[in-house]
Amino acid sequence: MNAKVAGLSRRLALGGLYLLALGNPGLCSGEDEHSPFTANLGVGVNTPTGQTAEFTHLGATFASGLGYRLTKNQSVLVQYSFSAMPFNRTIIDQLGFLNPSSNLYSVTINYRRGFRISSATGPYLIGGGGWYHRVATITRPAAVGEILCSSGLAWWNLACQEGTVPLDKVVAASTSNALGVNAGAGLSRRIGKTSAHWYVEIRYHYAPYQGVPVRSVPLMIGLTW
Repeated sequence: MNAKVAGLSRRLALGGLYLLALGNPGLCSGEDEHSPFTANLGVGVNTPTGQTAEFTHLGATFASGLGYRLTKNQSVLVQYSFSAMPFNRTIIDQLGFLNPSSNLYSVTINYRRGFRISSATGPYLIGGGGWYHRVATITRPAAVGEILCSSGLAWWNLACQEGTVPLDKVVAASTSNALGVNAGAGLSRRIGKTSAHWYVEIRYHYAPYQGVPVRSVPLMIGLTW
């Protein structure tokens, strides 16, 4: 009986070590330890889907993040992203001479789980949730198209780089906040013998705003290290 118990204990111990190795391949790979911190920076194209695509079309997107490695292949990241969401021609035509614009900002907390294809290449899954902030404005051109810059406009220095300031007047503006979610996948590959990797990633974002929720799929390419 004791021999059976001892054998079972050995099998359980070996099984536990096997599961631990699966959760942290670096334990049995013999490779150098990575920094406990990670970061990413990427740009790409954001494509609206569903009802969102009835109002907006694809636009530029940007994302950056900082995170902490729980294990060699698992990380938690805080990420900031910006996506331009330009309106479709149908919406623009309905507004006549008015000029609509819309942008989406988000700050999310995400979990990333990597898998190993080789020592340099690996796919990963990523997902999480957080705060989504949508800003939309409608402007109309003023009777005078622009004014010359002067010392009184120094506060708006960036607007004066061309020597004039356009006189578009905001006639409607709205900001919306919602808790949203995202999920996606990517592929990364190490650059030479450095710790930096390039990555390609596609992700689905959803934020349940009243009226028209945001559903979008950004395709990103960037660097992570």
